[in-house]
Amino acid sequence: MLFFKSLRRAAAIALVTVLAANTAFATVSGQSSSGKAKVTANIPEFIVLHYYSTLTLNFDTPTSEALDEGDKDFNVSWKGEASGEGLTTANLMDAKLELSSGKTTVNLGKVWAVRGFSREGLAEVSITVGNNTLANGNSKIVMSNVRVTDGSSTGTSIRTNLGGIAKSSATFGGVLMELDFSKTSRSGSHSGGEYTITAATI
Repeated sequence: MLFFKSLRRAAAIALVTVLAANTAFATVSGQSSSGKAKVTANIPEFIVLHYYSTLTLNFDTPTSEALDEGDKDFNVSWKGEASGEGLTTANLMDAKLELSSGKTTVNLGKVWAVRGFSREGLAEVSITVGNNTLANGNSKIVMSNVRVTDGSSTGTSIRTNLGGIAKSSATFGGVLMELDFSKTSRSGSHSGGEYTITAATI
């Protein structure tokens, strides 16, 4: 009899233990709700132009030469007067440096850059010449046909891409110009030339 009482007591304890364990590990059901938010950002038009305010063009020093134009006979009177055609423009030998028209086209790469935001993601970059003459006394160099270029388009006014405001996505460009040396007679610094670059959002 005592044995059966002990057995019933042990069974009751085991049942209580199992019920307690099941209660401890039971998942309690909760409630939740969620909502979506739409985000809009209004970005203003904004442009940054980078440029050099002073440009100095240091030309290579050409090699000085003495060109032997060959033999030439002259008829000379006893009064000392000589006749016969001497050197002319047409028969001068070519030197290592030759500017047949007195002009050379200068390509100044990466002298401006733009970045920013615009309605179409574009910028208009234009150039105007304020003073086209570089002078040293009466020795002059004349600028002409001055244009901007981004590598794809070239002109006095071009449309170029805006890559955003980060410096790493800036658009770089150059300036092309013709320099006329036909009225240049002096070495040294010739100054006074001026151009203006303008960048506008599109």
